[in-house]
Amino acid sequence: MSTAGNTIICSTLALLVALSTGAIPATSSPCQDIKVPPDAEKSANRRTGLEFTYTSEYSREFYQAIRSAKEACQKHLGEPHVAIVSDIDETLLDNREEIKRHPDFTRPQFWSWMGESKAPVLKPTARFLAWARAHGFAIFLVTGRQEYLRPATILNLVLDRVAYDGLFMRETGNDQQAETIKLPYREAIEKMGFKIIVNIGDQWSDLTGGHAENCIKLPNRMYFIR
Repeated sequence: MSTAGNTIICSTLALLVALSTGAIPATSSPCQDIKVPPDAEKSANRRTGLEFTYTSEYSREFYQAIRSAKEACQKHLGEPHVAIVSDIDETLLDNREEIKRHPDFTRPQFWSWMGESKAPVLKPTARFLAWARAHGFAIFLVTGRQEYLRPATILNLVLDRVAYDGLFMRETGNDQQAETIKLPYREAIEKMGFKIIVNIGDQWSDLTGGHAENCIKLPNRMYFIR
């Protein structure tokens, strides 16, 4: 068999193994091709996932995903009404300080941390969004954070010098799945006249449902959100 044939078979087998274990932490693909690995929820663990974020593998996957996002945008430089949709937590803002302090946190604990407006940025994403905005892309942040956290979230973004053009949040008390919340927001952005070139997030629920040309999955083995 040719070298090329061996390469294709090996790559396919590696992809199938990754899919079967839910271990595809970072990827880039057309949004209609996004499928949630069957064991994605089971493979998430706060303690081991936190440890993973300090490895070279995590950094490599994160930078590779950001590079793919930038390459997708470069194909549309100069076009009018183009946009990027970005998740916030573990995509743009880094909550590892809280996860390190309280690995067994409850949702109210996590929300309390968000209310402190202390999360630093994840620099690769922040730099990418700043670059994109400087090149004519509108930046829309779409988050599962509840609406009552808007002032604290805006303050956090201001302190971290993150510029953006719209912030879409979950209505306070709405406990629907993240995909159900986020998909209509992307549709609303399109109805405003924007073409979403990149939709980037750390959760599969940030990406499924379409309404973006390119979906960029960042690595997160700490937790899984439907």
